[in-house]
Amino acid sequence: MAERGRISPTQATLLMVSTVLPTAILFVPPVVVRRARQDAWMSLALAVIVGLLVARLVIGLSLRFPRKTLFQYSEEILGRAGGKAVGLLYIWWFLHTGALVITDFAALPCIALMPETPFIVFFILGIAVSGYAVRGGLEVLSRYNELVTPVSLGSIALIFALLTKEMRIERLLPVFDTGAISILKGSATPAGWLGEIVLLSMVAPYLSNEAEVARVAYVSVLAVGACVTAATVGTLLVFGPDLTGAWVFPVFSAVRSVVIANFLERLESVAVSVWVFLGLAKIGVFYYAAVLGSAQWLGLKDYRCLVAPTGVILLGMALLCPSTAELFEFAQGAFPVYALTVFEVGIPLLLSCVARIRGKGATGGA
Repeated sequence: MAERGRISPTQATLLMVSTVLPTAILFVPPVVVRRARQDAWMSLALAVIVGLLVARLVIGLSLRFPRKTLFQYSEEILGRAGGKAVGLLYIWWFLHTGALVITDFAALPCIALMPETPFIVFFILGIAVSGYAVRGGLEVLSRYNELVTPVSLGSIALIFALLTKEMRIERLLPVFDTGAISILKGSATPAGWLGEIVLLSMVAPYLSNEAEVARVAYVSVLAVGACVTAATVGTLLVFGPDLTGAWVFPVFSAVRSVVIANFLERLESVAVSVWVFLGLAKIGVFYYAAVLGSAQWLGLKDYRCLVAPTGVILLGMALLCPSTAELFEFAQGAFPVYALTVFEVGIPLLLSCVARIRGKGATGGA
């Protein structure tokens, strides 16, 4: 087996939170607010429902094929040729998304704080640190994440608590002013991000108690949904829909506005530190999925020989991004739809239906 480590359900939950939250909390609020304005919280509620449905697909397949990853049970369900085709598609998606995350990882510090620093500096930093954790295995990656995620979430909560004196409830009014179509359109982007819970299919076989996969999946989606909704609503309460939708990083702008007792201010360094720590964890999860999936697709017994080559590929793909503006446009528009329809819902739903029809796996699963 390419991976021999075991992680607890709590570690898996925190890992899945880090898989979605870092980029979602930064990029989702302005997109949703531009489409649904002060009704953005309704769009996010719909997105959470979609995320829970994706989680249900992952749970069903994981329970039906215990101790097997997506790459392994795809071949059992569709046969060798079909399973290899599905595996190749997911290797591409893990690499593509990983490269986008690396570019996102560099965007905040480069744009907001160090505009003279080349993006490649942060590309190399993110890949090198994440690659080191990936080479150590799932347990090492999970332990790192177990340390940084609670501290990071606590820091975010504290910062927004300090902003309460700037919040005005009337900035969320009137309710349901934008209409159902705008609210529905606003849910597409966060639904694509929450659908990244599909990566649990690469982690579930290594849970110390795989029966806990349902709790891990549902708690992860609900936790991320709650955090993103709180950040979006908090930013709306501070700035209103016009400014929130106009800024590239409204959550970061909200952090910058914190002033304590007229002497403690400019807390953006805390926000950037949180972003870096969580961003490294997210890069690590997609990096790990790409490496482990490639090893299983190739039939290798150890994935560590693929860590360095995969890092080079990720760096090359990240460097192909033509501009930050085009990255944001793709990440907030086309990417969530393409990810959701093909990799997060389409293929898992196909696998679940074919497994049922062909009677593959345990009958208590999907």
